Amino acid sequence: MSKTLSFILGLITGIVLTILTLFIIGKAMSTGQGTSDDGITMFEQPGDIIPAKKFEVLQVVPNGALAHSEETEFGISSFTGPIVLFLSEGQNTHYDGEVITVPKGKAVRQVGSYQYETRMGYKTVPIVKVME
Repeated sequence: MSKTLSFILGLITGIVLTILTLFIIGKAMSTGQGTSDDGITMFEQPGDIIPAKKFEVLQVVPNGALAHSEETEFGISSFTGPIVLFLSEGQNTHYDGEVITVPKGKAVRQVGSYQYETRMGYKTVPIVKVME
């Protein structure tokens, strides 16, 4: 075998191995540690009841709406409670500043958790749903 042919075959082999290695690394990084790209983890059964009856949307995200829950202290109501995520089912109809009121006879229950990145790091909030 001539030196030129050996050089060309070695070059082609090196390129193929480099592309294959980069593909494997990219695939491993995209799957992460078993988490999904959207940051959503759903429970098999509904969890705790969230006691608030009103929520104010502070930001609409692709998955739904992040909202502050209502807290009442000394007879004064304010939206300073824990942040929750209401998932959008189908199309997102929520808007910033919207007040979501829980109908009588229904409760808000945690059905999962949502992790998202902020400037200060990662934040995890409960995903909630209005249920009977």
